[in-house]
Amino acid sequence: MKKGTIIGIIVGLVLCLLVGGVIGVMAMRIYMLEESIEASAVTVGTPQGQEPAVQPTQPQTASQPQSQTPVYNHSSHEDDDHHWVDVETEVSRIRAIYNDTVANMQAGRYTERSLGQGVVAYSDGRQIKCVVVPRGVYGMDYSRWYYYEGDDLIFAYYEAEDAHRFYFYDGDLMRWRYCADASNGENAVNEDWGTSQNFCRWEEIVENEGEAFVD
Repeated sequence: MKKGTIIGIIVGLVLCLLVGGVIGVMAMRIYMLEESIEASAVTVGTPQGQEPAVQPTQPQTASQPQSQTPVYNHSSHEDDDHHWVDVETEVSRIRAIYNDTVANMQAGRYTERSLGQGVVAYSDGRQIKCVVVPRGVYGMDYSRWYYYEGDDLIFAYYEAEDAHRFYFYDGDLMRWRYCADASNGENAVNEDWGTSQNFCRWEEIVENEGEAFVD
């Protein structure tokens, strides 16, 4: 083999090594740069000590309450300023209005108007004085009588096997008089300006229906 050929082979091998080394170094730098970018992206997207953000799922359908008994949030009378009212005096005044209304109804002095489903309203031509609701109407197992002074509900009577008398003052239930046996009113029990759950529940029920007839 000629001397020039040997020198050419050696030069070629050296060039190959040099080119390969450069390519290897470039490949290593590219790999290290990719690793650095990836690490930077993780640091920015997910702060330390926090879980990565996820897309919210569709809300689940709320389960039905175990009890179908309505919950009433009517405020109690603990903070009312009506406690200065003499309950017995106000109840006597309401009874006088009640007696006068019943006498006029029995004498036929009021105009009768059907409100449907057997409900009858009695008025003096200007204002409703009494509304009578038969038992079972509107899903309630009581016969109901509502009495008004102007547009204000002042007295209501509910009767089934038991009986309830509700006396109102300025839009609030003042006295709930309950009798477990509707035929024996002597055993009735009064609760005045009550704060119990039952007191507030009945107040809400009576107000909602009674006031709807004059709204």
